[in-house]
Amino acid sequence: MKYNITFYDFWHLSSGASAGPSMDSLVVKDSDGLPYLPGKTLKGLVKEMVELLDNSKVKEIFGDKGSNIASSYFSNATLDEDTANYLINNPILKKHLFDKVTSTQIGENGIAVDKSLREIEVVVPLLLSGTIECEDEELITQALGMIKQIGLNRNRGLGRCKIEVIK
Repeated sequence: MKYNITFYDFWHLSSGASAGPSMDSLVVKDSDGLPYLPGKTLKGLVKEMVELLDNSKVKEIFGDKGSNIASSYFSNATLDEDTANYLINNPILKKHLFDKVTSTQIGENGIAVDKSLREIEVVVPLLLSGTIECEDEELITQALGMIKQIGLNRNRGLGRCKIEVIK
């Protein structure tokens, strides 16, 4: 099944890398420098929702560390091909996909804590698409509909999204 993720706010999926003193955390990007959502990230979020909906199907759909092999496959969610090609052919535009968000820790006295300033790279709101191969499409569709935010700081306003299955 095919799906679209529409991000309504800035979002951040960490690559695990930093840009030294200028940025504490960079977003995951493909080999062309374009943002994407790794399939394993979405799979983990969907698994959490399936555990809530029907825990008896988790091992079958997602596998486990034992002998159960997953019966599902989640592709990376990416920009559509035309948009990606346009950005690849016009690299100066890629920088407009990204911004930065700064935050600091506030102490009990209401003053910023020393050395707590953090800056993370974020991606602007956009649409990504991907595919999921699974046998229980109804359960996965229901789980996808429960996901409302994705990525770092999703409880602090980042990553608000809607996931729709494309019929």
